[in-house]
Amino acid sequence: MQKVKVMRAAGISHPGRVREKNEDGYLIWQQGTISLFAVADGMGGHAAGEVASTLALETIRQSLIEQQLTLYEKVADGCTIEPYLTEILTVANGKILLAGGNGTECVGMGTTLTLLLSVSGQAWIGHIGDSRAYLLRQGRLQMLTEDHTLVSQLARSGQISEEEKKNHPQRHILTQALGTEQAPSFDIQKFLLQAGDLILLCTDGLYGLVDDEELLRETQASDSPENILERLVELANERGGIDNITAILVTAS
Repeated sequence: MQKVKVMRAAGISHPGRVREKNEDGYLIWQQGTISLFAVADGMGGHAAGEVASTLALETIRQSLIEQQLTLYEKVADGCTIEPYLTEILTVANGKILLAGGNGTECVGMGTTLTLLLSVSGQAWIGHIGDSRAYLLRQGRLQMLTEDHTLVSQLARSGQISEEEKKNHPQRHILTQALGTEQAPSFDIQKFLLQAGDLILLCTDGLYGLVDDEELLRETQASDSPENILERLVELANERGGIDNITAILVTAS
């Protein structure tokens, strides 16, 4: 197993063919050996969804800038950084809640958030909502996150099948999102990143219309990350483009 030395990423965001506005957002930020990649799918109507996703991404970026020395020290000492990642997400949650209470147009806004954080070659996934992170390794596609949705909850309890999830009328109802409650639950996990890995972060506007086999086929193509992402967006739009479409493709080498 080769140690990861370099991480490169490309991102794309498209409004799709139905929505007037793009309430998704993405972030690619790298400083030294810290890399942050994140996608967010805002909700709330009018301009509120865009406000929520933008506020979440900017708050996390600023928090990492402020805490980067602490993160370096903790990783160097072999300490876990999960509490710091939880704290960063909690701060973003609080800022969205505050902004939502200060204006009628933003009441009830929130956002999904799925991120990949790498510090000195070690990696963590932070997640809330129904955007996703996929690992592509040695020709296999693995979903690293679990959707925080009503239908996923029903499937886990055995009340509906995995197949029924795909077209269930309540498949878009979230059980967790950033900025919708005082103390949300975040999924944070550390995983072993290897040279040659690809990580795909995306909102439901992509994976809802492009299945896993297609995601695997397209991301394995011998092409630039930018061209791969453009083809994925084209596929989603060819099938209706019913939602905003956002994705980041990260290459570890």
